[in-house]
Amino acid sequence: MICKNCEEKLENNAQFCDNCGAKVIVSRITFKQLVTELVINVFGIDSKFFLTLKKMVTSPDEVLTEYLTGVRKKYVNPFAFLAIGAGLSLIIFNYFADDFINMQSNFRSEDISQLRETANLDVSAFKNVSKEELQKMEKNKKMAQKQLEVSENIMQFMLRYYNLLTFLFLPFYALLSKWTYRKPHNFGEHIVMNSYLYGLTTYFSIIAFFAAMLIHPSIYFYSIIAYILYYLYAFKKLYKLSIGTSVLKFFRFLIGVLMFGVILSVLIAIIVFILAKFGLIKF
Repeated sequence: MICKNCEEKLENNAQFCDNCGAKVIVSRITFKQLVTELVINVFGIDSKFFLTLKKMVTSPDEVLTEYLTGVRKKYVNPFAFLAIGAGLSLIIFNYFADDFINMQSNFRSEDISQLRETANLDVSAFKNVSKEELQKMEKNKKMAQKQLEVSENIMQFMLRYYNLLTFLFLPFYALLSKWTYRKPHNFGEHIVMNSYLYGLTTYFSIIAFFAAMLIHPSIYFYSIIAYILYYLYAFKKLYKLSIGTSVLKFFRFLIGVLMFGVILSVLIAIIVFILAKFGLIKF
């Protein structure tokens, strides 16, 4: 008998390959087998996923350090960890799409309310107004309607491609952490670290989303502060920083966020323009 993975010779009753460690499979795949493996690998007591999830909450530095130094089989792959969180978020946020959009709008509720008021303005109701003023009011109304339409299209796009956007933002988060902490880790290692950290925040965001639905929409907005504090906590433990150094790193982080915000705004504007050209977003 030969191992189908590495083609090493095996004993007839071998269950695992001594060379590559792969399990010897001799039977066909059945539905019962798939369900059994799903329960063991995902919901089992010794599940890699739940072990990774638990340790990312309690000891994120341990997960990051061990994975980067070669302990790989113990934990879920960082990209899979992030993909599961992004996938769950995509399903939940789309199922509760109206609530999600309302929460996002709640961040700038005053501006949205003013835009809606301008967009719904009945210009014909104004009698003793000059022609120039009416034209100006009509122009402002159309601009407000366009802004609301663009905002709605962007939110719909974010909902539709939430998981894709999650991975598109990953390199920017890695650049931000690399800018903040620099040595000793390279950019690739920061990609891995941020996959785990960003992944955990996606699970936090789901909890915050449901809490916002049940209690108050502002909870979802203020959960961003919790994400930032978690990042700082994880890197503080990873690099064994003092409180003073962590504070300095926080200010460096804020500078990076401002720079990231400017770059991101420009990129979003370019992406929206390109999508509009291809008809994926209508203006």
